[in-house]
Amino acid sequence: MNANQSDKIRASLLDAGYCEAKMESDAEILIFNTCCVRNTAEQKILSHIAVASRLDRYKIAVVGCLAQKNKKFKGADIVLGTHNLHKLAEALRHDKFIEIVSQRQNTDFDSITSKSIEITYGCDNSCTYCIVPSVRGNLISRKSSEIINEFKQTNEPLVFLLGQNVNSYVCPDTGMDFPELLDELCKLNKCMINFMSSHPRDFSNKLVDVIANNDSIEKRIHLPIQSGCDRILELMNRGYTVADYKKKVDYLREKIPNVKITTDVICGFPTETEEEFRQSAETLKTIGFESAFVFPYSRRSGTVADEMEGQIDHKTKKRRTTELLKELKT
Repeated sequence: MNANQSDKIRASLLDAGYCEAKMESDAEILIFNTCCVRNTAEQKILSHIAVASRLDRYKIAVVGCLAQKNKKFKGADIVLGTHNLHKLAEALRHDKFIEIVSQRQNTDFDSITSKSIEITYGCDNSCTYCIVPSVRGNLISRKSSEIINEFKQTNEPLVFLLGQNVNSYVCPDTGMDFPELLDELCKLNKCMINFMSSHPRDFSNKLVDVIANNDSIEKRIHLPIQSGCDRILELMNRGYTVADYKKKVDYLREKIPNVKITTDVICGFPTETEEEFRQSAETLKTIGFESAFVFPYSRRSGTVADEMEGQIDHKTKKRRTTELLKELKT
């Protein structure tokens, strides 16, 4: 999603008359489009901003999730959050411009043609480890007519439909849900389609049937499980059990025998025991994934999990992450 928004930022600034520098040394403005989902990403960005500000030859703009969360950055001239990225061209005309708003502002920026199409913004889920709802806001679904028009304009061979949880999409005008939207886009017969991310709780048989019946939808599904242990899934507030997840995977493979399933996993969630980690690893190996993105649990201030007792030390989280990656590759 950050890559998609960076594409839109680039297009909007080019349209406003700015030129993209080929090399950083040729630039006059540095724009940091930030992510703060994990602490490592946040610390890297803060380090880059600090280095750039010491050079004293750039105008520095910090935008996106981290700006929405922190609001103040030493050395930054421009600060914009997730809801008003469209103001960047205007903000750059000022020596200083800091504006964080709490609600998304719908503008032409949303429909700038990119390699991907955002169909929802924000998230209504309450996963206890996730900071996304607080920096991107509640779920907002775009009108299906806007999405279809944007899709018609793309010339890409593969288009991703994006959202924090695309399965929650419901057109505010017509009530069209996500499977119905996918079906409509497939009727245009323009290009291949994929989507992310999907929440297993909302991943329906109806959606699987649409994927199975349309050759223009890639048969590669990213379905984050996050843990293979029911107690940890409950602590995460994911809203499904391992059995629920396996049932959805079984239906996927029944309807689409050649489907490739990838996933996300968090290691070392608060109170996760060694036995539960082993249980989770066995569950993941049993399900069998094409690939998995495995991350150590990252504490995020302002989330429920950050306040939980039983926080696991960094060394243990890193070890479990390394072990699980090795096991899933064998």
